[in-house]
Amino acid sequence: MFIHQIPSLIPKVFPKLTWKMDNEINSKEVYFTFDDGPTPEITNFVLECLAKYDAKATFFCIGNNMVANAELVRKISAEGHAIGNHTMNHANAWKYTRENYETDYLACKEVMDRFNITSAGFRPPYGRVNTYIYNHITEIEPVYMWSYLSGDYNADLTTQSIIRSAKIGIHPGGILVFHDSIKAFPRLKVILPELLDYCQSENISMKAL
Repeated sequence: MFIHQIPSLIPKVFPKLTWKMDNEINSKEVYFTFDDGPTPEITNFVLECLAKYDAKATFFCIGNNMVANAELVRKISAEGHAIGNHTMNHANAWKYTRENYETDYLACKEVMDRFNITSAGFRPPYGRVNTYIYNHITEIEPVYMWSYLSGDYNADLTTQSIIRSAKIGIHPGGILVFHDSIKAFPRLKVILPELLDYCQSENISMKAL
C-alpha cells in the first residue's frame, strides 16, 4: 500500500527537517511543490494550471535540467514561483559518499547563483536524508520534506485514488509533493487541475514556500 501521508512520529524523530508550515490560526494555506523539473512540456502545463487558479508553487529543480531549460527556469521565476535545490543529478543520499553528495548539492547551488535565484530551500531526492543533509544543509537553508506525497510517478496508482487521498490529506500548512516529470505526467495532468479546483472551492490559498 502506498503511504501518501507521513506518519506523525517521523517529524518528531527528525525535527530539523520541515514537514509542514506553521501558519497563523485559522489561516487556510497549502503549499504545492513540484520535483525533478524543469521539463518543457510538463512544466509549462503546470505553470498554465497554476496561473488559471492564481496559485503560487515551489519548484525543486535538478541542476542539469535547469541548465538544459534556461528559458523555462526564467519563466518559473518571472511568474512569481519559488525555486529550490534538488541537487545537480537527482542524487540519492543513501548511495553517495558525503563528499560526492556535497559536490552535487553545491553544483546545483552554483547553477541557481548563475540564474540569480535565491533558493527557497532544499529537498533531497527520494526524500532520502544522510548526516550531511541533516547536520549541515539544515544550517544553511530549510530542508523541505512533505506532509502529503501524491505518488504521481507511480503507475500502479489511479488518478482517482490519488485525488481521494489528497482531499483527505490537504490540511492548512500542508506541503504537497508532485513531479513535473515525464514519468509522472500521465497522472499529473489529471490530478493537478482537480486538486487546484478543490482548493479554490474550499477557499484554500495556494502559496510558494
